[in-house]
Amino acid sequence: MSSDPVPKSIHAGRSVGLSLLGNGLAGTAGTVAAIYAVNTPAPVIGFVRLAIGAITLLILAPFFGGKIKRLPRLLIRPGVWIMAASSASYQAFFFASVERTGVATAALITVGCIPVSAGIVGWIFLRERLSAIWFASTAIAISGLVIASIGELQTNDATGLLYAVIAGSGIGAYINAAKVEVRAGGHSMQLPGMAFLLGSIGLFFIVRNDLLQMQWTTQTILLAVYLGAITMGIANGIQIVGLKGISPGVASTMMLADPVTAAVLGVVVLGEAATVNGVLGLALVVTGLVMQSFSATEGEVESKISGRHRLN
Repeated sequence: MSSDPVPKSIHAGRSVGLSLLGNGLAGTAGTVAAIYAVNTPAPVIGFVRLAIGAITLLILAPFFGGKIKRLPRLLIRPGVWIMAASSASYQAFFFASVERTGVATAALITVGCIPVSAGIVGWIFLRERLSAIWFASTAIAISGLVIASIGELQTNDATGLLYAVIAGSGIGAYINAAKVEVRAGGHSMQLPGMAFLLGSIGLFFIVRNDLLQMQWTTQTILLAVYLGAITMGIANGIQIVGLKGISPGVASTMMLADPVTAAVLGVVVLGEAATVNGVLGLALVVTGLVMQSFSATEGEVESKISGRHRLN
């Protein structure tokens, strides 16, 4: 394994920037969907995002060094199947939670569980050390989300809350599985591309009836392409590149840039009112993200990937 000539601090800073950019792109999904509102069941939107995201990444991969001959090998990688199951289950459980508890509660619980689950799994299975800054910054950022959501939370449906926990924990598993595959030499576009393709195939059997009843207008198609290609495909490809220089715990906390982007666009683009709680909460989230950047270094104990574990 060749040594990296780039200083670790610079490498980590670049990874943080890429992670924030990817999550920022993902955070535009809600605003675009609100502007070009269509009468489409939420699970169908999830399926379309996965499918188009997969196609986008797999088409672009050869132009960025991805080798087509490697694609079949991804089918025998356990990490890819974990990524596939996690991405598909997220779509199903998150939108089921939204239906039962509302957008604010579902988003808060789901996003709040992501860094916690990713950090714990990374610590146990990948031996990624969680720094004091990680604990402090993650706690501050999640507290900010809670404050920003006060007044909109609904907690009277235990099943809906459970669905949100499952959705967030699934993304935590996705991030750690992606980290393992990146260390094994997986391509940043082919990994999520194949995972999304497998996930969309599984999700198809859940939404096929609603999918066949959809009316595909020009507006619907354009919305689907943006949500799938940009907010799912390209956004996740950028996030996977960012994983090369930071731990799963740090990468998962960077995902809190998604709701920050959505909230800012809601005020600037959609004309939503900026409340005191909202401003204070988002300020805390941003503070947590800034603090987290100081702990964004590759885990000190690297897994040595060689032989049959590598994607050659």
